[in-house]
Amino acid sequence: MRLFYFIVLALSFSTHANAAWFESKGQAKIHNGNTEIARNNAVQDALRQALLYAGANINSVQQITNGLLTSDRFEIRTVGSVRNLQLVNERHRDGFVTVTIRADIIAEAAQCEAANFSKTLVITQFPLLDRQQAITGAIFELGQAVTTQFSNKIKYMKGQITVTQVLPLQQWQQNAISYTAINKISRSHHAQYVLMADITDISFHPVTTKWLGLISNSPQRQFNLNVALYDGINGEKIWAKQYQTTAPWHYQKQAQVNVHGQAFWQAPYGLAIVNQLSQIYNDLNDQLNCEKLSGTIVKVDGDKYIINLGSNQGLKIGQTLSVTHQGNFTDVDGNTLPMTQLSGAKLKIIQLGRYQLTAQATNPAEAGAIQIRDRVIK
Repeated sequence: MRLFYFIVLALSFSTHANAAWFESKGQAKIHNGNTEIARNNAVQDALRQALLYAGANINSVQQITNGLLTSDRFEIRTVGSVRNLQLVNERHRDGFVTVTIRADIIAEAAQCEAANFSKTLVITQFPLLDRQQAITGAIFELGQAVTTQFSNKIKYMKGQITVTQVLPLQQWQQNAISYTAINKISRSHHAQYVLMADITDISFHPVTTKWLGLISNSPQRQFNLNVALYDGINGEKIWAKQYQTTAPWHYQKQAQVNVHGQAFWQAPYGLAIVNQLSQIYNDLNDQLNCEKLSGTIVKVDGDKYIINLGSNQGLKIGQTLSVTHQGNFTDVDGNTLPMTQLSGAKLKIIQLGRYQLTAQATNPAEAGAIQIRDRVIK
């Protein structure tokens, strides 16, 4: 075991940056028999590719030291841009060093090309977790009405988010959702992401009294919502947040309130919910704005590849897509972690529909490993 030194390209990142594991290959020529310099250059080449795939904004060079080199791999732990870097494989052939690395990278999310493409979303109906709380006002359909309001808000805002489907209520909760269910929803409805939410509390605050002990005739009712966003391809929960608000409930105790009517949404309680939905939309837009446009190869037809992306996301004929393979690996602590394996293959869009496109490899020699369910990224 000996000390190992090399240069790592550093990237700046915002407070919204996300970390992910990437695997990539790099290659460098051996000059004057110096394999260590060639190895360093190959690692930098592989790391550069991973940084670019991760959406990095490479703006400086930083030297990292005290990396540990063993017979089959090295591992470097840093803070900031590249949190963990591992050598997976090294091969010497025909005067070149070829390496495969695995890197845990924090990507830049402040400015990005991905903001030019629309992100597709499936929304599942928001259930009431405690239907007993809906007895006052008989607002048992509040979850359905709130889901419709939120879907309409996304539609009318005309931003970088498109809802492909609003699904009816299913017998599941966020804490019990599975990768299989998320992936099935995503594939069935041509969406990159799945949004789920639970209405956790619509109870009343204890009745308060006004000045001189007069009882208030406008009790305060809560509206609490837990929201979670899932990547439709790998099933990973990528964002979650809790929202809480209260507002006066201006209805008689025995009234049956129509939560689908305009009068409800113009009343104080309805308006409070609308304001909360606006905040959720803004947070969701911030979260997805710089996420890469991503889809899945759903069919291989000779030298043509059918992908579940289309003009609905802002793509155009002639643009190219990168191909990645989704997998996982086990770290030194025995944890199984998701990983994106980068491919050198590029696909060019030759036919374009609203929800599907057809592409061909720009270099057929690199297309041999492409298969159904591989992921493509713009």
